[in-house]
Amino acid sequence: MGTAIFMVLMVCGYWYTSRDMSSRLKIKRSFGWDVYFLIALYGCIFVLQGVLATGFIWLVLLAASAMNNTFGLSEIIHARWHVEFMTWSFLGIQAPVVIMLAFAVTFCVYRSNWANSARLTASSRRDLYQRLSRSNGIEQMLLQCMEEGELAWVTLKSRRIYIGMIHAATFEHASTANIVLIPMLSGYRDARTLNLAVEHNYSHWYHMHEIDFTSKPKSALEFRKVIMVDQIESLSLFDPASASALAMDANEKEPA
Repeated sequence: MGTAIFMVLMVCGYWYTSRDMSSRLKIKRSFGWDVYFLIALYGCIFVLQGVLATGFIWLVLLAASAMNNTFGLSEIIHARWHVEFMTWSFLGIQAPVVIMLAFAVTFCVYRSNWANSARLTASSRRDLYQRLSRSNGIEQMLLQCMEEGELAWVTLKSRRIYIGMIHAATFEHASTANIVLIPMLSGYRDARTLNLAVEHNYSHWYHMHEIDFTSKPKSALEFRKVIMVDQIESLSLFDPASASALAMDANEKEPA
């Protein structure tokens, strides 16, 4: 019996965490034993709900037995339906345990597939990403870039630099975490001065050829760059006006 409860607990926890968006994102950010404890936590919640539902049935039978014995609603003089419910067995397992596990599986399937909270709207999905990204500086900044259309300055470990718009980001698996960037400028950091040396001005190319996100036959998405997160050295917002002002101030301070 204990093995059956444990198996249903773990299966329910795995089923829910693999289908619920919020739980799936949380479990993708967990490692080692944290994954098993998170699955067991959700499984325990469903099993506990099954216990409460079974206890409610027992209370209903207890109340029915008391009313029958008091008012003589049936031919049975001393009804003890709640006791019979607790002692009834099914395939060698006590009936309350079977019913409790059935309730746990039912609650799990309903919560994973049919509940309104299992289907995230655009606003609730955005709120979820914002809540989960609070503990990760990179994700928080990428989300800000995607929501507000800000340009991002991405410096790679190879000293390669990309400045552009963040189109998408994937963090579900650490080994394949990546960002998709629509480049506006690209270049490298000079080894001596550490200043940006621009090699490709994509924004000028877009303007010259009237390329945007909806243009045909070519759109800006065809120039997108997929950058692995583990190759990123630093990430920051890029404001062309501020960058130009800083560059002008630096030039004015240089001796003639």
